[in-house]
Amino acid sequence: MKIVLIEPRACEANVYSKLHMPLLGPVYLGTILRNRGYEVEIYNENIHVPDYARLKADLIGISILTPTAKRGYEIAKRFPKEKVIIGGVHASLLPNEALEYARQVVVGEAEETIVDVVEGRRRESAVQGRPVEDLDALPLPDFSLIKGYRLPPLIMPISTSRGCPFNCSFCSVTKMFGREYRFRSAESIINEMKSRNTKQFFICDDNFAAHPKRTKALLGLMVKHKIRHWVCQVRADVAKDNELIYLMSQAGCSVVCVGFESVNPSTLAAFQKRQTVEEIVTAIRSFHKKKIKIHGMFVLGGEDDNKNTIWETFKFAVKQKIDTIQMSILTPFPGTKVYEDLETQKRIFTKDWSLYDAQHIVFVPKLLSAQELQLNVIRAYAKFYSIYMAIYLLLKLSFRNAIMRFMGYAIVKEWIRLNCNKHWLSG
Repeated sequence: MKIVLIEPRACEANVYSKLHMPLLGPVYLGTILRNRGYEVEIYNENIHVPDYARLKADLIGISILTPTAKRGYEIAKRFPKEKVIIGGVHASLLPNEALEYARQVVVGEAEETIVDVVEGRRRESAVQGRPVEDLDALPLPDFSLIKGYRLPPLIMPISTSRGCPFNCSFCSVTKMFGREYRFRSAESIINEMKSRNTKQFFICDDNFAAHPKRTKALLGLMVKHKIRHWVCQVRADVAKDNELIYLMSQAGCSVVCVGFESVNPSTLAAFQKRQTVEEIVTAIRSFHKKKIKIHGMFVLGGEDDNKNTIWETFKFAVKQKIDTIQMSILTPFPGTKVYEDLETQKRIFTKDWSLYDAQHIVFVPKLLSAQELQLNVIRAYAKFYSIYMAIYLLLKLSFRNAIMRFMGYAIVKEWIRLNCNKHWLSG
């Protein structure tokens, strides 16, 4: 029996399409099924698009996020419905929608149920997955199953935990993985890292430092085994723990991706972020003091945001010397509090899921027009990722930041090219 798993591409240029970093979900599932004896192929469309007219399989599995759902459904329609299973975050949030294109939808984590689904022991249309309690029991994901994926990659994804106890109003993570943290053992993580022939890791956890004691133990082993050059996602409050930041530096953390979200105190409160602007500044200085670069992530378009908020965010990033930034437009993902509130108020004006990529405006903001929000965010992006700034950093021998500015410049330019004929971008 041949099983093909597919991760659809996003419809427009974004940083993930440039980095070619696959989702771990399909790779875990593919490895489990391969170990069960099935012939498995995985296609990530950002890496390689198969010839669907010639693609033969007994079963097609498609994993979709909200911005890739439209493309995922297009792929599903190429095959008989009885051969298609759909999973992923978006399908878990809107299973009835996904069932229009598939015989079954797996809701939530699929590792514990995928074999039963494939072998017919779970026949319900919407199969409720089970959270994986023992993450160490999962096999090491076999990236060689991904067609066209260059091994070793420039940066390899690795997961060390699942879940998040926070409940930010715009985030759908807890809907997929729950609010209870589950961790792999430090030994299991080190064994995986040592087995990979790669120079850099991206730790996919939503909050790598969620359990400081556990994180410190892992960092100690990383120092012992000389594992260097890795990127992770953390909250700003990690900077309050000096020992933790020191160990991150000693263990070779090169970049932290931090969800600052806003420099508007009212917006931070509305997002239920539980942090202040002062704490954000402290975090930035603490990381930079340890020579750790920062990718600052901001969300714009909240109820208390106006045009000035966008440019205050830009000025803040420049003043605080944040190395790279992500200025996401608030996106009401299904299942989140933001979605429920805006839907109730009838302020969402499109359900074209391909636009739900945090780069397009899909709702009517409160304190500025949709066009003002869209235009000013893209203009702030273009100013931050200008060719001038890229060359300036290159001349200062800040090679990593210069490369990221060049990449950002290319992505912004491509985004404008793809959207220049849309009425809201005129002017």
